[in-house]
Amino acid sequence: MKTRSPILILILATALLCACASAPDIKGSWIDNRKPQPPINKQGIYFGDNGQAASINAENRAYKSWALKGRELTLRGTDAYDGEIKDFTEVYKVKEFSNETMTLEKDGNQIHFTKDNSANYKQSN
Repeated sequence: MKTRSPILILILATALLCACASAPDIKGSWIDNRKPQPPINKQGIYFGDNGQAASINAENRAYKSWALKGRELTLRGTDAYDGEIKDFTEVYKVKEFSNETMTLEKDGNQIHFTKDNSANYKQSN
C-alpha cells in the first residue's frame, strides 16, 4: 500500500482548517466612527438575525433590513424629513471587514465603523 505524500496531507489539513475558520460576523451593533456632537450621541446600525436592522440614535433614519452578498451590503429603511417619510435602499461596497472594524464605501466616500455591543446604545425603530 502506498503512503500519502506529507505535502499532500499538509495541503489537505490547511484547506480543512481554512474552511472551518470562522468568518467575521456582521451581526451586532456597529458605531459610525465620525465624531457626533455631542459625543455621547454615537450613531450607527444594528444588524440583527434574519436580515433585520435598526438605527442606533438616529432620529430621522430607520434601518429595517440588511443583506450581505459577497462584498456588497444592501441596507433598506425609511428617512423622515419635514414630515415626509420616504423609503430608501442603499448599496455599499465592503472595503474592510473584521470582528472589530468595518469600512463601507459608496460613491467614493468611506464610512468607518467599530463594533460595539455594549448596552449603552439605544436602538431606535
